[in-house]
Amino acid sequence: MLIFEQNKKYSYRDPAAYIENGVIYLFFTLVENAEDRQYFYVAVSKSTDFINWSKPEVLTEKDNLKNYSSPGNVIMYNGEYYLCLQTYPRKDGQIYGNENSRIFTMKSKDLQNWEKPVLLKVKGDISECDMGRMIDPYILDDSNKFICFFKQNGVSFSTSNDLINWEFQGFTECGENVCVIKENGEYLIFNSPDNGINIMSTKDFKSFENITTLYLNQQNKPWAKDRITAGFVIDTSSISPYKYAMFYHGDNEDNYLFGASLAVAFSDNLATWYESP
Repeated sequence: MLIFEQNKKYSYRDPAAYIENGVIYLFFTLVENAEDRQYFYVAVSKSTDFINWSKPEVLTEKDNLKNYSSPGNVIMYNGEYYLCLQTYPRKDGQIYGNENSRIFTMKSKDLQNWEKPVLLKVKGDISECDMGRMIDPYILDDSNKFICFFKQNGVSFSTSNDLINWEFQGFTECGENVCVIKENGEYLIFNSPDNGINIMSTKDFKSFENITTLYLNQQNKPWAKDRITAGFVIDTSSISPYKYAMFYHGDNEDNYLFGASLAVAFSDNLATWYESP
């Protein structure tokens, strides 16, 4: 089900959702086609029914050398909300985010007003220039620790007890835009290969099993003809007849680079997906 469809001025990508008090907060990358270039922002829209969404509100600054984007997810820690995100610098006509791309968190007390982003030092006590290109963060609150996943050498992962001090743990072959949920002692890793939304599983982040790749009836969606990607899965049993919702974006770059639309699907078992809530 479409939420926001791209137009000549705006494109919508990389969804991440958070639910509180019956309200769905949908964070995403807003791509603006302005003047002779594109600008990336993190934006948010709200809904109570998955159908009616508020006008997107931009949360980050306009700066092509930062291009804050790709929100990963929201977690709560010590009474504050933390949203992880990336920078995606595109200098002098570069097509993709350059080697200065890094990952950050920004925090809020009310999901409305957000402080400035702070660098995530997920590779420990090394300088920022030695961290390497990293994008697409996702932070899992896993019992007594946090696990941050990010795109570098497939997917890399680091652990922390306080969201400040991190210890790098390793990496494995994987697609981008990782989202991780834990069920029955097993971690399900949703990720995006060249096309589709892949699901991997692991119990220990040492051995991994490929389960399936979802395409969500892509052949019937002209707005997603180039790619189905960036699946974000969340438990919606508190506000929906279905247990899960998957937010994702579909690429159609006929008119411009990074052209994409946001959509959502629903499921009870993570295998069969429905378009209507």
